[in-house]
Amino acid sequence: MTQTNTALVAIGSFVLGAAVALGAQHFVFNKKDQRDDMQTVAAFQGWRLSCPPRTLKTGYCVLNQGLARKGTNQALAELNIAPKDKTDVLTVVAPLGVFILPGVKVSAGSSAPKTISYKTCLQIGCVATMPIDGGLATAMSKSDTMQIIVVADGKPVPLNFPLAGFRDALAARAIDMAARSK
Repeated sequence: MTQTNTALVAIGSFVLGAAVALGAQHFVFNKKDQRDDMQTVAAFQGWRLSCPPRTLKTGYCVLNQGLARKGTNQALAELNIAPKDKTDVLTVVAPLGVFILPGVKVSAGSSAPKTISYKTCLQIGCVATMPIDGGLATAMSKSDTMQIIVVADGKPVPLNFPLAGFRDALAARAIDMAARSK
């Protein structure tokens, strides 16, 4: 009888040990980040970072900032920055009613303005896109403001977007992209 009890205790200890080991592996060692299975949105002062679930390995995060008309909070213009291939692409959504032919001028800090042609106009506004080159990227990371100039009613209209929080949003995007590649 003692041999049988000893065998049962040994088998029970083995099964219990295996269960504890599997449970520990599942609950402690492979603990998942909540951001793996859900879309996340984070605010960095004036910038918003939207990321799809990290399980979507081909997904990417988009930086966004909107500009509203003072007093009414009516959407006036918007900037979006998203990776494409190996560079970031800036998308400007300007208000309807802008003159299309001169395009939109973009500058940050003391950088020389770059002119972008509009691609299309939709109900949300007129859309222009351009890759962000090294000069503009550096100017954006070192400046306080990004200026967009549109032409409306025959006059240039400057729209100033604060860059406060931009560097922090870029850093958070880099962390998300690194986690996505694992």
